[in-house]
Amino acid sequence: MRTNSLIMLAIFVAFAVAYTGCTHEDNTIGQTTPLTDQVRVQVAYDATDVAFKFTWKTQQKIYPVGQANVGNNYPGQFHDVLKHNGTKFDRLPSGQRMEEDRITFMIDKYDGGIPGFAKVGCAISCHSGMASHHLLTDNIVDHWHWRGGRSGPMGYAEDAAVNNVERIRDNLGTPPTKFIRSGGDRLREDQAAITGSAHQVLQDGLPRFVFNKGKTMPGNYIIPSYFLTDEANQVITNPYTGIPTVKDLKVNRSLLVVYQDINFDPVEKVNALDLAYLVWLATSELGHLPAHLQNVDSPDFTQWKNYWAAQSGITAEAAANTKLNEVRQEWVTSGNNAMVTRSVGFIYNSDQHDIASERSFDANKNEWTVILKRRLNTGSNRDADLSGLPNGVKFSISFAMHDAGAAAITHDISLPYVISKDAESDIQAKSVSDIENVDWGTVPVFDTRWVKQSVMNHFFYDWLKSNSHPGAGVLETSNCVSCHGNNLYTVSVLN
Repeated sequence: MRTNSLIMLAIFVAFAVAYTGCTHEDNTIGQTTPLTDQVRVQVAYDATDVAFKFTWKTQQKIYPVGQANVGNNYPGQFHDVLKHNGTKFDRLPSGQRMEEDRITFMIDKYDGGIPGFAKVGCAISCHSGMASHHLLTDNIVDHWHWRGGRSGPMGYAEDAAVNNVERIRDNLGTPPTKFIRSGGDRLREDQAAITGSAHQVLQDGLPRFVFNKGKTMPGNYIIPSYFLTDEANQVITNPYTGIPTVKDLKVNRSLLVVYQDINFDPVEKVNALDLAYLVWLATSELGHLPAHLQNVDSPDFTQWKNYWAAQSGITAEAAANTKLNEVRQEWVTSGNNAMVTRSVGFIYNSDQHDIASERSFDANKNEWTVILKRRLNTGSNRDADLSGLPNGVKFSISFAMHDAGAAAITHDISLPYVISKDAESDIQAKSVSDIENVDWGTVPVFDTRWVKQSVMNHFFYDWLKSNSHPGAGVLETSNCVSCHGNNLYTVSVLN
């Protein structure tokens, strides 16, 4: 009982410290206050499109415990990696994995929107007891999700939606997805070894996809290796020392090795080499291929074969053998310790992939900058219709920032905020002539504050409505900011 009393006292003290009212003092133009733990948000719109700009300081990594990356600041631009375990390339052990930084938000109408969302944001929309990500109502909320490794390097963010059951994604099957399975929007986080006896790489347990060494990528960057390299173009053999050194985002070193979306982005960004194709070409064997590619007379096989012939430039048995031997030799030379991707990402023209993104990282300040752009009205019933923004319509928005360390992630959730073109809003959106040429120095700035991990176990609807929460009685009629000001960060004293 004494412990509970102390906790309640700490909550009341933290609330008193946090209470600042709704003066919106952070909503200023040309703000230069250094970032600490918050995310800085700016919004601009033109006649047809909207742009959200996020700036945040990456935190010192605290995971994996005992590894060389701990204490370092670096952008989480690689989503996990595989390392050979003596049999095949596999994930790093649990607790030693490295993941990506992310920024994500949900947005809905402020007036007449999803019940409760404008007041408590993510607490009602997805974090129901921290066990699942779905709504507590029968509605659908628009969910934008930018990933530092899986989508950021390729210039998009996932445009998903959340209902009362799941996070909704498209289920279409398009190339190159269908080269790997019969359908679905992507083969997520799966890089199985190709196995068999027809060629040595099958016996080695090499992964199916590696970088397409020698290929020229956008920006005239020539892929230097079949495996992940550091900024000196040396094959990385230790992720905890190699990955933190890679801070230049101008060069696309994405671990996403498969990408095809000619409609969404006319700049070809496939940087993969399919070893399964080379093995078939070198040996005529089919057993290492997925079932839907084992019939050489099928349309799927023909499309797959033609696709990788064009990507690799290899159509003869001898050339395929030569390339396979090169890949294997690079791996052997590394001491069988080369890093390779775990992520295989796909994107195609659909309402799931209509958010374009830009990214940059200031290594001197340890700061990410991410800009997300989308049409005000996409025509999809899964997307928030933002076409009212120029007319003064208000929207409610809640953010989450994932600053990745490894198996555990700093996952901070913002209080819900109001966005509109009006100066009295939390986040004031500015009208510009063209979002492709925004002078962000003239756009109002808002520094959000966060529900820290130490109190995340309280940030769900049932607890907020319980007697343990002093504000339970006004939860659905008053915004969190009314009691907490713009800051729930101080409540993180409750460990």
